[in-house]
Amino acid sequence: MKILIDFRKFDGIIGGVERGVIEISTFLAQQGHTVILLPKISRLSEVQKLFRDISKLKYAPLQVQSHALSLRNMYHDTFTIQKIARDEVADVIHFPYNWSFPFRKSAPTILTVHDVIPLSYREAMGLFTNLFLYRPGMQMATRLNDVIVTVSEFSKEDICNKLGAHREKIRVINNGLREPLKPTEQIKEALTAQYGLESGFILYVGGIHERKNVEGLIRAYAKFVNETRFSGKLLITGNISGAAYQIRMKKILDNVLKDTGIGNQVIFTGFIPDKHLDCLMGRALFLVYPSFYEGFGIPVLEAMQMGTPVITSNVTALPEVAGDAALLVNPHDIEEIAEAMIKLFIDKSLRRELRERGRERAKNYKWEITAKQYLALYTELINKHSAR
Repeated sequence: MKILIDFRKFDGIIGGVERGVIEISTFLAQQGHTVILLPKISRLSEVQKLFRDISKLKYAPLQVQSHALSLRNMYHDTFTIQKIARDEVADVIHFPYNWSFPFRKSAPTILTVHDVIPLSYREAMGLFTNLFLYRPGMQMATRLNDVIVTVSEFSKEDICNKLGAHREKIRVINNGLREPLKPTEQIKEALTAQYGLESGFILYVGGIHERKNVEGLIRAYAKFVNETRFSGKLLITGNISGAAYQIRMKKILDNVLKDTGIGNQVIFTGFIPDKHLDCLMGRALFLVYPSFYEGFGIPVLEAMQMGTPVITSNVTALPEVAGDAALLVNPHDIEEIAEAMIKLFIDKSLRRELRERGRERAKNYKWEITAKQYLALYTELINKHSAR
């Protein structure tokens, strides 16, 4: 079969969405199917390098500057991409990032909606944009595409409830996990020296968005330190941009550090490349991920894959992803988060048990499994379309 996959989101950084496109496209090509990728023309050479060893892969670059929800991209969804589909005699078109608007179709379309976070936490999105662009745009996108895929049962219910999408139209296909990179001794030593990790550390991954509950984490960590006299560090990874809401969040967190008096034990690392992140994941005493809202929660599984115990929230998609392989806490209860940290710090047998459960849990989330499920869905949709 021939599958068109939109890759406009790629801007030089491989995040979760980009990783999914890479893994799914590679699997399809290896199975003998033809994949036509649609990157920005300005990123074509970078994309070609990502797939340099893969045959059965073609490129149809688009003259766009951004993947944003816009009239220009709506035009490409309806006209440019449909013409490419006709010229290539494509069997299916896959839009893998949250929105697309194919008012006319040359082939059946699949849209992957990872979550609808802005409908609960606007953060960088203004009220006008949220109410009069994002919400109606997402509602329209779920209507226009033939099948909606999302990454968890929680996200499926959230999409149904907040966008009015029909349940029978939505399929759940989980994210996968990339293979971790084995750290060198040089990297281990460099990270230890850079962040002062000689006394051990606890890890949080994910930046300082409001929904991530970093303020609650720091306050819980302060209680944990006071109770246990832990002398190690709390590492908070993730890029802190110059966006106004991020600046506000950083000021709030700086004030929390002053109030609690543990500023010397909390480190904001900024962006961490994968090889460094994998090293930190594997060496952390445990991961704490007390988010208020997640459509999935990849860091939970990444830690489990590395054999690192996890504390995470008992809300949204996190209990679904973590199962019985993590300590689940109410993210709104700082005392409960702190008590879980104390318990995991003191109880070595519990840490060992969670390591074993976590490794087993992570085995269920492989990109090959995800890619096979997408292939089955493409086949089903093509057969249904052909039968009409």
